[in-house]
Amino acid sequence: MFSSSSLPADIISTVEFNPTGELLATGDKGGRVVVFQREQESKNHPHRRGEYNVYSTFQSHEPEFDYLKSLEIEEKINKIRWLPQQNAAYFLLSTNGEQTRCVLFI
Repeated sequence: MFSSSSLPADIISTVEFNPTGELLATGDKGGRVVVFQREQESKNHPHRRGEYNVYSTFQSHEPEFDYLKSLEIEEKINKIRWLPQQNAAYFLLSTNGEQTRCVLFI
C-alpha cells in the first residue's frame, strides 16, 4: 500500500480544482497543501495540455491541542475551497475541521 518513501502523513485527503481548472489544490494528512498549475498548451507540445506542475507547497495546519475542550486537533486537511476570483489573485480556504486558513496566490 505504501512505498518505502511514503508516510501516512503524505496520503492525500482532499482535492479541489479552481473554477477554471487552471489550478488544482491537494491537501494531505500531514496538513500540507500543494497547488498545481496546468501546463499551457503550445504548438511545439500540443500533447502536454492537461499536465499539471507544482506551483506552490505550504504547511497549512499543524497538530495542536485545544485546552478548553481537552482535545487534540489533527492537522489533516479535510476540505479545500477556492474563493471566487475578483482580480488576478487566487484565494483558497483549507480546513482541518476545527480551524480554517485563507491563503493568497498571485
